Amino acid sequence: MRIAAVLNSVQDREEISGILQKINPEYEVVGTASDGAAGYEMVCAVHPELVITEAEMAGMDGFSMLRKLRDRKIDVKVIVLAEKEDFQQARQAIELGVDGYLVKPLRQEELRRTAGHIEEKLREERTEASILKAENIFMSCINGQLQPDEDFHEMTRKKLGFTVKDPGAVFALWLGSGYEAQKEKAKRILEEAGCAGDGTVSGMLEAGAWNLLLVVLCRMEDPVMEREYFRKEVVPRLCAGLEGVAVCLWAEMKHLLELLDVLRKMREMRDWNLLFDRGDLICQEEIQCMETMPLKYPAELEGQVRRAVTAKRGEEIKKCYYRLYDLLRRKPYRPADMKECLIRFDMAVLNTFKMQREIESEVDVQRCMQEIASAMSWMEIRNATDRFFQVLNFDAFEEKSDEGLSPLVRKAVQLVRKYYDQGITLDEIAERLFVSEEYLSTQFKKETGAGFKETVRKYRMDRIKGLLIGTRLKLNQIAELTGYADAKYMSRVFKEETGMLPTEYRKSAH
Repeated sequence: MRIAAVLNSVQDREEISGILQKINPEYEVVGTASDGAAGYEMVCAVHPELVITEAEMAGMDGFSMLRKLRDRKIDVKVIVLAEKEDFQQARQAIELGVDGYLVKPLRQEELRRTAGHIEEKLREERTEASILKAENIFMSCINGQLQPDEDFHEMTRKKLGFTVKDPGAVFALWLGSGYEAQKEKAKRILEEAGCAGDGTVSGMLEAGAWNLLLVVLCRMEDPVMEREYFRKEVVPRLCAGLEGVAVCLWAEMKHLLELLDVLRKMREMRDWNLLFDRGDLICQEEIQCMETMPLKYPAELEGQVRRAVTAKRGEEIKKCYYRLYDLLRRKPYRPADMKECLIRFDMAVLNTFKMQREIESEVDVQRCMQEIASAMSWMEIRNATDRFFQVLNFDAFEEKSDEGLSPLVRKAVQLVRKYYDQGITLDEIAERLFVSEEYLSTQFKKETGAGFKETVRKYRMDRIKGLLIGTRLKLNQIAELTGYADAKYMSRVFKEETGMLPTEYRKSAH
């Protein structure tokens, strides 16, 4: 226990320090002062848990010091030492919430007993404070461990200003497989955004088992205004500051005790992220307003991709997938129907491929299909599809112009064609081919007549042009499909190459 002594004489202060050490060696005297004014400044500076002060001192007395501390909301424990029993002093001690009123000469056993009671009280208060944190109460609601009675409701209302019978809301940030890598950055952004308005009680929780960060809110003056604050201020900051998947969800509840049920519903809501853009705030009301359409499987497109696989035309296979993504994102189809369509399309590619050669791992193929079935974002679907083709190890990106190239550069060029829309780098290709980056760069330009970055950019620009003309995909969706981090950067690069922004190019082509 950290203790401060505010006593008249040096002798008294040394004596009390010695007695405290005998009572309990773990008691620490963290500051001393000779009057109330100096004692007040010292207590504010060192923050002791217990102050032992005399009632009467020159200058500011102990009661005046304590009154000033109480006015500043400093709730420190206090023992007052009095020269004699005095009714008026005892009454002041009671009014100011003094924890011990002892009359000199001070007896060691009496101080031991009083200090022990105070130490026990501090332990109880720390335990209660730990339990009665908004975050802990919210987490207990999620874990199903809370069975509150009226006494608990009264205590939380008094201490925290709310009860679990009150209405509330939840903002959930789902980070997918990037949860561990992104959660600390996301928490900082949420803290900096100040995720609660005036009068709102909020708590941030980690639900690592679900890859979720949660902000639970209650005592909101205006739930609609709070939701709009998250939509317009918090979500844009998160999506700008985080990489990878960032699905933002919002739900309201009649009672905070319903928190676990609400989170289960929010897990179902995540699927609908496939119909929203990155940066949207998804809520149940908007999902219910959606008029989904029946999805007709694109049998003709399947025929095209089967022929491309048979002919080993890699670029045509990519085009078929881009057309499929465009078809699925043009109209509001149910997420389950879209994922079923994607898996069926992949299985058609797999069966055609197996007519030509054996695949190395059926298990890895099934894992890719499972990833698509559980995907909550188009980025996850795209990554699962890319892994699917890696499992097939399908070499369909050779061209006649490759015949004059050395084996090393020929393989590098084919890898560029295969992965240019995934942001492949020279370093990654050099690592795959077991050569240095410098050597590959020199040989690549020597044999093809163009630098590596120049070649990748050309493929990307051609693909962007094709997607602008041949699909209705939005710019952020095209950026995602061509390996750019965001649509703004893609647009800047596109203008540098063509002299037009993507939107201008699309209009001129139509």
